[in-house]
Amino acid sequence: MNKQLYIKTVKGKGRGVFCKQFIAKDEVFETAHVIVLPAQDYDTATASALCDYFFNFDKEQCTLALVLGFGSLYNHAVHSNAGYNLNKETKTMQYYAVEDIKPGTEICINYGGEYGKEYKEWFEARNIIYKQA
Repeated sequence: MNKQLYIKTVKGKGRGVFCKQFIAKDEVFETAHVIVLPAQDYDTATASALCDYFFNFDKEQCTLALVLGFGSLYNHAVHSNAGYNLNKETKTMQYYAVEDIKPGTEICINYGGEYGKEYKEWFEARNIIYKQA
């Protein structure tokens, strides 16, 4: 499972996650634990600089998840090469390849959680110029 993931600066994006080894389609390449922030911390967390690194843990209950490992550092792509699944029982997030990923390639997920979803509103809410890759 350890594909020797590493962080590299990506022009126009900041940090990005890359792999040193080939990752085959459907292969799980990272399982990361999550820290769940309770609903009473929602407003404080979303008003902080850390808000860009949270996932919704339970949207209806206003709980957030901070994913450890490389989990909160993957960049967005409309047509991402990776996907993710949140397991609420084990409080873990699994990242898997949706296509073969060659060594040296940036690993991107779709922030909307759905392959092909544009998700411009996430960038617009943060005054980030959205550029589809």
